[in-house]
Amino acid sequence: MGNIKISIVIVNYNVKEYLAHALSSLQKALEGFSHEIIVVDNNSVDGSVSLLRSKFPQVIIIENKENLGFGRANNQALQRVNGEFVVLINPDTLVQEDTFRKLLEFFNQHPQAGAATCKIINPDGTFAIDCRHSIPTPSIALWKVLGLSRLFPHSKIFGQYNLTYLAENQTSQVPAISGSFMMVRREVFERVGYFDERFFMYCEDIDLCQRINEEGYQIFYVPSTQIVHYKGESTKKDRLDYVVTFNKSLYQFFQKYYAPQSVFLFRWLIAFGILLRGSGIYLKNFFVNHFPLLLDTLLLNIFIIVSFVIRLELGRGFFWQDFFTEFWVINALATLIFWGISFYLEIYPYHRFSIQSILKANIITFLFLAALTFFFKQFAFSRAVTLLTFIFSPLAMISWRAILRKYHRGDRSGFGRDLFSKPTVVIGSGRDVRSLFNKMVSYKSIDYDLKGWISLEELSESEDFLNPRNLGVMKDLNEIIKIYKIRQIIFSANSLSYEQIMQMMSGIKSSLVEFKMVPSNLDVVIGKSHIDKLDDYPLLDINYSLGRKFNRLLKRSLDIIVSGLFLTLTAPLALIFYVISIKQLSFKTIPTGVGNSVKIPIFKNSKKPLLITGWTMLLSVLRGKLTLVGAPLDYFSSTSTLQKYFYQPGLTGLVQINQKNIASPEDTEKYHLFYLKNQSLLLDLEIMFKAIWQSLKTRS
Repeated sequence: MGNIKISIVIVNYNVKEYLAHALSSLQKALEGFSHEIIVVDNNSVDGSVSLLRSKFPQVIIIENKENLGFGRANNQALQRVNGEFVVLINPDTLVQEDTFRKLLEFFNQHPQAGAATCKIINPDGTFAIDCRHSIPTPSIALWKVLGLSRLFPHSKIFGQYNLTYLAENQTSQVPAISGSFMMVRREVFERVGYFDERFFMYCEDIDLCQRINEEGYQIFYVPSTQIVHYKGESTKKDRLDYVVTFNKSLYQFFQKYYAPQSVFLFRWLIAFGILLRGSGIYLKNFFVNHFPLLLDTLLLNIFIIVSFVIRLELGRGFFWQDFFTEFWVINALATLIFWGISFYLEIYPYHRFSIQSILKANIITFLFLAALTFFFKQFAFSRAVTLLTFIFSPLAMISWRAILRKYHRGDRSGFGRDLFSKPTVVIGSGRDVRSLFNKMVSYKSIDYDLKGWISLEELSESEDFLNPRNLGVMKDLNEIIKIYKIRQIIFSANSLSYEQIMQMMSGIKSSLVEFKMVPSNLDVVIGKSHIDKLDDYPLLDINYSLGRKFNRLLKRSLDIIVSGLFLTLTAPLALIFYVISIKQLSFKTIPTGVGNSVKIPIFKNSKKPLLITGWTMLLSVLRGKLTLVGAPLDYFSSTSTLQKYFYQPGLTGLVQINQKNIASPEDTEKYHLFYLKNQSLLLDLEIMFKAIWQSLKTRS
């Protein structure tokens, strides 16, 4: 392979569709040139490798078992390239047919050029200013971190980072170019080395350019041809982790080149930059995700304040002392009750824009507060306040939802994304999933922002990966949810058993995900259900009680109250028994899933002191290692397929009290699934009382 002109190197991470389009554009641009294409896949879960093998068999694949980062992955390919020129290009790019011809002509005319890039444009046609930039000296980086480069882009002082004072259509020698598209003579790599692997992502291209400059080569920006870059589909720049990773890499660059001169001052400046930008991004994301809760709480408090002022003015006159002594009591009670009811009704985050749900929450909150004011004399002063508040507060909460629904229809500019659409995936296999997917695409509803579908297993080479868009396989569901920010999952019951559906629901780590199902038999409904109609497809809302935050909060509160009370009352006796039996006592460690374990007391004597055993186990309950009602301890070391992220081992449970009725492992799983679907505080108390009763009967 000694006559290869161009070697293409691509590092891919979960952008299968973009990669496919990039390779198609590369094939056209490379016609007439001897070439090789190497794709390094950083453990993608979206089926990228399968796509490459089936659709692009000529591509050399390096398949990593973990995400090694940008620089290290590129180095794997750079050690294998054979071309005279090496092109480093992102998978979310499209090149023009003349891109390589134009750049090769430039290199032939400029033998001193060691590396070059072309004009890079964004998907909307605007110029990508970060395709060329300076080496970030401490002062240049300071303008970037403080945001002055954005405020004064045409200044030759503040605009140095991205060279924004240069004309975008003028060929220029520049200090550095972006790693999203970089054409380099192979001899340059042989002289300066590969990427510095201390940079996981970001700044590794700047470091390479710094070394290219130090070796006497020149770097150019050549706008005679251009490419389109879709800008980090796998690394969104409004995310907190991007800000932290970028600034960490920037600090590592300072540490490598400028630490001896200015490490102390600029360490604090970069730390300040990380804190400032990170805080801004966090607050922005927090507001976008939680603004309905924040706005409703603000409105509720405003109307409580106004109602207090009206009451005091109409009564004995307004006094600030009365306002501050009486206001905070009813304000705190109203807010806490409203929050509790709202989260119990799952208004946040599931039904944030539901007028019916918010009206229901206000009515129930009013009834609670009204009861307090009538049955407890100390709250009697707030009757007028409660009445006035819950006349106007629901109207305000309903009004902003109605206005937003009327004027905010698919506009993604207001808060950076469509407020009403929920990123959605369909899970299943076969024609039924594809038919459902196509039906939903044609269904005009803002509730479904379809990202694609998830197959039960790897697709065969003959299947189409892009129509509809296959995001990956079921075993990688949690990672897919994280990557695509999935908020809604639709199961096809023709492809999945109800047990499989429940297993997946219980194994999903994100509590923001909603579940729907297209049933194969409408006589069977899982959990709490609400039916939507999608033409001839009924969509059932499905839920499992143990997955609800409010239920888990009540469950954890019960654990703490019962175990804390028992431990407090029995501590002196337990200490005495522990001292007496210490020589007979040892502990056995039992795994309880998800990296946890508990220690169970074991006694050499056949007579086990129940107080020591109970005290030890309840101490684990108080610490959160166990729960009062849950799965058997040995269940978590078994071969069960049921996921256990919200399901803990318990002192007793539905399986434990029904041992006589269990004849097979399938029966056990059914009891587990029933508990997941129907868990409640009352059910837990019922199970505990039955367990105590069974224990007393056995001993008698």
